[in-house]
Amino acid sequence: MDPDIDQDYAEFLKLLGMRIKHMRKERGLSLRDMVVKHNYHDSQWRKYERGGPINVPSLLKIAKSFGTSLSALLEGLGEYPAACVGEVKPKAKKKQSESRPDNGKKKMA
Repeated sequence: MDPDIDQDYAEFLKLLGMRIKHMRKERGLSLRDMVVKHNYHDSQWRKYERGGPINVPSLLKIAKSFGTSLSALLEGLGEYPAACVGEVKPKAKKKQSESRPDNGKKKMA
């Protein structure tokens, strides 16, 4: 697998785990509540909060446990930083200027 993707995935899982923990605490739920009321295994829940791997059915169950949508649970996670987007824009502009008949240069008056 691509090392950059591996790093992105690890960062995504870490941020997701932090969000899950924050949402649990925000709702006043303890780890015991997640085990007893929502039928999670203690070690599995701890793994989620530490940023361990998670599958889609588990994400859906977590969203349902928190009474939120999957999109709200994942909102903003995995987005590229603004610097990456900024690097793409100049390349697009360069291509547009290359297609101009004057090769993108302004004429001197």
